[in-house]
Parts: sequence; structure tokens; C-alpha cells
Amino acid sequence: MPVGGGGAITEVLSSIGRISELMFEGHWYAFSKAVESLAQGSLRLNQNLWGSMGGGVGGSSLRGSSPSREYGKQIESKFAK
Repeated sequence: MPVGGGGAITEVLSSIGRISELMFEGHWYAFSKAVESLAQGSLRLNQNLWGSMGGGVGGSSLRGSSPSREYGKQIESKFAK
């Protein structure tokens, strides 16, 4: 884009402005991609660790079943003073 009443200084400043704008946009794009990748990685970790957290499908399939046993009296008598 030509600048009206151009001179050497005006052309240099215009070029610096265009380069700065491209660098800013490039850095912002790279930063946003890094944040997006971090968010996706965190979501995958949450799905792998906790199953149903973070919109995971089939989270209950990873859970084991606890034996139905009564520990109440055994523990009370063992630790009673």
C-alpha cells in the first residue's frame, strides 16, 4: 500500500509497521495453537485418569467392583482401647 507524500523514512516506517503486524499475528497464532494443544492434552489426561471427567465416554467401564464386606466390628474391636 503506497503512502501519500512518501519518502525514504515514510517507506521504512511503513515497512516496519507491516513486518511488526505480521510478526505479532504469527506469534499470536503460535501462542494460541500452543494453548489449544495444552487444553487438548489436559482433556486427554483427564479422560484417561478419571474416565467420565471431561466428557469421556464409558468412564464406568474402567471402575472395578468392591467386595461387599462388613468391616465395622472387626475394625472397632481391633483399634478399641
